[in-house]
Amino acid sequence: MNCSNDKTKIINGCLIRYREAGKGPLLFLVHGIAGFLEEWEPAMEILSEKYRVIALDLPGHGLSEKPDIEYTVDNLTDYLRSFILSFTPEKINLAGHSLGGSICLNLVLRYPEIVKRLIIINSVFEKIPLYIRLASSSFIPRLIMRVPFFIIKLMSKRSIYKKNRITPEWEHFSYVYINTPGNIKTMFSVIRSNISLRGINYELLDSFRNGLKQINIPVLILFSEKDRIVPKSNSHQLNKLISTSKIIEFKNCGHELQYEDYQQFCREAEAFLR
Repeated sequence: MNCSNDKTKIINGCLIRYREAGKGPLLFLVHGIAGFLEEWEPAMEILSEKYRVIALDLPGHGLSEKPDIEYTVDNLTDYLRSFILSFTPEKINLAGHSLGGSICLNLVLRYPEIVKRLIIINSVFEKIPLYIRLASSSFIPRLIMRVPFFIIKLMSKRSIYKKNRITPEWEHFSYVYINTPGNIKTMFSVIRSNISLRGINYELLDSFRNGLKQINIPVLILFSEKDRIVPKSNSHQLNKLISTSKIIEFKNCGHELQYEDYQQFCREAEAFLR
């Protein structure tokens, strides 16, 4: 993971960090909550042999700037749209993980002219775990000013099933980026702006339920057998609602599917994008 490959763009007044590799059809990669572009790098090395692959840090994440906004799915979607259009007016391929999957789905619903094929990975939808819903309470952010390293190690074990994929490098980036000034605030803003103790914001959920039935582009849904972050029932429900979707389960794999089992991810992605 080489920071010398970093590039930046000003998008809607916000400095966005990104990396790109390869030549060919454009494929954009979008991480989830508290994520960072490095989680895509193992897959980028393979995918860049056939595609021009671009991964970004969403606003408020990684080393991108932290604008003082409400981090709603709609706001993040608008940043993603502007970022994509800064590269091309043509239709692109898109992949999103977890929250990033929800943002990508929202992009397809609101701006159907942008995406030709979509991959969503362990995406959030109806079923939100209790610990995430509890984090929507206003008092929680006041208690957490910094995430200690032992919490990073615990969360890595919860997110990644194969122990050999929990590398010192992964833990280092997870620790550094979540504790970069502004990133913890963003994480709680994402939760508070879209989720309550009852679950996902009703208007957002209603919009998704109605809109997903109208999607007419090919959609590949990937989910993990051993995901302990996002219930896999979300992926099955998305598959039912999106008539043009195909769903594949990854065995012995945790939430960070595109990082943990990147070789199989690339095989499925390339077969689908062809």
